[in-house]
Amino acid sequence: MAIANGLASYTPPKSLMQFENDLAFLPSFFASEGDIVITPELPNPDFLAQWHKLRLPMIRYVDTLHNLDQAYNYIKPWSWTPAMHHKTKHLKQLSNPSFKQSPNFTWKQRNRDFFSRETTNTIQRYLHHDYNYENFIALETPALSFNRLDEFDTWFDNQDAVILKMPWSSSGRGIHVINSSKGLGANYQWIQGALKQQGFITAEPLLDKVFDFSFQFNLKQDGEIDFTGISYSLNDDKQHFIGGSVNWPHHKDEISKFLSVTIINKAANQLINTLRKIEPHHYHEGPIGIDAIVYRNLDGQLKIHPCVDINWRYNMGMVNIALPKFIHDNSIGIWKIASFHTGEWNKFTKQNQTSKPLLIADGKIVSGFINMTPPSTNAMFGVWMEVWERTAPHGKT
Repeated sequence: MAIANGLASYTPPKSLMQFENDLAFLPSFFASEGDIVITPELPNPDFLAQWHKLRLPMIRYVDTLHNLDQAYNYIKPWSWTPAMHHKTKHLKQLSNPSFKQSPNFTWKQRNRDFFSRETTNTIQRYLHHDYNYENFIALETPALSFNRLDEFDTWFDNQDAVILKMPWSSSGRGIHVINSSKGLGANYQWIQGALKQQGFITAEPLLDKVFDFSFQFNLKQDGEIDFTGISYSLNDDKQHFIGGSVNWPHHKDEISKFLSVTIINKAANQLINTLRKIEPHHYHEGPIGIDAIVYRNLDGQLKIHPCVDINWRYNMGMVNIALPKFIHDNSIGIWKIASFHTGEWNKFTKQNQTSKPLLIADGKIVSGFINMTPPSTNAMFGVWMEVWERTAPHGKT
């Protein structure tokens, strides 16, 4: 939204600002010893002590950017936008030479187009051309872009079910699903509004999705790309991200057998080779999260669509791949994000801490409930994790 807006003065809607503030602790899970994390409300000492028992790195917490005036190595916001560059301009001057040479140091007008879904479309076209013969990967129809309603209508006449996306949106937002068999008709008010607001929409056939996950990569200044892991996602029925699975698979089934280590690594290598074609290190340095799905084709076979969306930023998948180090190898877990009425977050955590007490062995969680964002009387959003031993019965929450 901030990139689409393009202004240094951009301010998110009030609800998103609340979301940012309430979840500001989450970078702690992928931060390193000695890092500084900005949290508008400083974390509760008892909450921090609990996580330090689980070997969370010792991090300095500061409640505002304006309290920082020393030299820094890197500045790592959730994502870079014109507004974030303006917000951190005093810190950028205090950063080290390596960061000043990074593409993240300066916002260029060309970045706006690069960080849109049009780049995802480009990657999809390359994947379709180079790898569509693979048995397990099937990107049959790359996404198309439309900037006129009549062009979309002509294409849509030959489609049964489609998914439309705004070019600058993420985490399941800015999406419109059309599926007449399920009573989901085309909302032309949404389509016209998206075209007017962002200039174009992307469109692709709707697949029979059975599983969500994402590939996590790290892009270096020299263009090298490291595969850092897989995030196994939880999405709600509107495809909004709501959490993830830890130490997946929780049980063997058709999907876990299909998503073997060999297949995952092969798909990751294909993505790396394809990403290199667009030389992304001229625009970005750092994490890349590529959303993917497992779906059934018309013959009922499981296939991977390896590139549904690309997130050129820190993302929730990085939280997900950081969590296994806190839980026992013989345990499994889920973590979730939810909204609460004011004051209910603390009540929710206390009730669950009592009913699902934490069991820790060798500095790792064996079972139980733990909140991943601090107690706060003002919180309207919270994050927590529940862990079970693999042999113990557990239910969905």
